[in-house]
Amino acid sequence: MEFSKINYSKFLFDPSDSDLLVKLSRHKEFAAKVPNKRKVVQYIILMYDKNNEEIRAEYPFYPQRKLEIAKCIGLVEGKKATKAVEDILIGKSKEVNDMIIRYLVLFDDPDLVMLAAYQEIFTNLNKASFAGETSKEIIASIEKLNDSIKEVTERIFGGKDETELRQELYKSIEEQSLGIRPEEVAEALQSGKDPLKGFTPYQSEYLPESIRFLGDK
Repeated sequence: MEFSKINYSKFLFDPSDSDLLVKLSRHKEFAAKVPNKRKVVQYIILMYDKNNEEIRAEYPFYPQRKLEIAKCIGLVEGKKATKAVEDILIGKSKEVNDMIIRYLVLFDDPDLVMLAAYQEIFTNLNKASFAGETSKEIIASIEKLNDSIKEVTERIFGGKDETELRQELYKSIEEQSLGIRPEEVAEALQSGKDPLKGFTPYQSEYLPESIRFLGDK
């Protein structure tokens, strides 16, 4: 893969733009000081932009895609990555994780909103369970939500090995509250209704699909 041959015309930001860091620095996460910052930001764009279909098609194996992109923009030179770059690739750099999460949020992706909602419902149901307010219906709902959270998270990141990033993402949305009561959620799920009560962050003319979980027909 050669950087000059990558089609990034549909990307949210042009990774070759000389003003790239300036344009992104208005987001506090991208104001952080990290070594090789321009290359790190280019890596984030090429790896996580929602429109990187060509790169994903060329390197469908997730870990290989990370490494090839890192090589392409010069983060990895030679046969072995430095410890700092290794930390970036395996999700151990908090500063870079924060940048990645911010970049994903910039897409205003409904999956991110859905994940925030699922996380709150999941938390409320578990709180109810620990408080002794449990039933077969609540347990079944917890299991369904757990599967759905995993599925949505994998859709967001395009891979399954993003443990550290998931933790950062969950942390970044944990303060979002929809004021949903666990008993109402369990009842709605069992009756096939929408536990989000039609909640949408979009304009009134936007009509989201009915909420569905893994295994639903």
